[in-house]
Amino acid sequence: MSLNRRLLIAETIMARAGDIARAAFDNAALEVTSKGPGDVVSETDFAVERMAREAIAAQFPEDGFIGEELGGALLAAGYTWLIDPIDGTVNFARKLGYFCVALALLENGRPIAAWTLEPLQRELFQAGPDRVARLNGSPIRCAAQPDFREAVIGLGFSIRHDAGLNGAMVDGIVRAGAEYRRLGAGALCLAHVAAGRLDAYVEPHMNPWDAVGGLYLAACAGAVTADYIGAGGLQHGAVVYAAAPAISAQLLAAMPDVLSGTPLHRENEQRSAGDIASDRKPSPNAETKQ
Repeated sequence: MSLNRRLLIAETIMARAGDIARAAFDNAALEVTSKGPGDVVSETDFAVERMAREAIAAQFPEDGFIGEELGGALLAAGYTWLIDPIDGTVNFARKLGYFCVALALLENGRPIAAWTLEPLQRELFQAGPDRVARLNGSPIRCAAQPDFREAVIGLGFSIRHDAGLNGAMVDGIVRAGAEYRRLGAGALCLAHVAAGRLDAYVEPHMNPWDAVGGLYLAACAGAVTADYIGAGGLQHGAVVYAAAPAISAQLLAAMPDVLSGTPLHRENEQRSAGDIASDRKPSPNAETKQ
């Protein structure tokens, strides 16, 4: 079946991506370019994304493809792939080991499979159409402990929101007695919610290549998740919320009303590399948003 073939090629892409990322992480001469405040892109981001684009285009030229660095287009009908070739590039560039490769597959605009690879630990978080979340092939579930004072909440922030919201989120969590972590790779944090390593993850605005697959993984592991796609996340990004059911109500009570927050920069043109990408010729099969 064509879907099974797509699931198999995704596994191959993730294995290749892991090889590329590990080799680059050990490269002291890694080329890194700034995309703006707090946002960088490395030559590895481009290498992984181009490899994935070419692999998909060779087997499934009819599929849509959206990548963080080279853009793309969502298909209303049929299959579309989303990739963040390196989520946590700032960590990656500084030789901090918290980063991942994030890949998702949508059918008719809805996620049906997701893969998040932590290359250094060789951990592959995956969920397919059967809606079972797995880590290296073994089923995983989100955390079950109900005591919010024992919870560890992952947080993500960006310049797309008022900086005051960041402090309000931290303040609410700390006053309620929980711990928090800002780890710098939202897609990997969502995978860690799925595995029960984090009790929840909240970010006021995430781009679709980071959010869609991670939310699918977390939901398949039993987490409560916000309706990212219903909020228009595929078009311009949206709030990300994933929490273990046992602490979700307590978390929402402790947080400011981030679920109704509006990003300062509402329009997201589905790219991140901007002019940098134009200097690095994409493959003939890459479609870049204008």
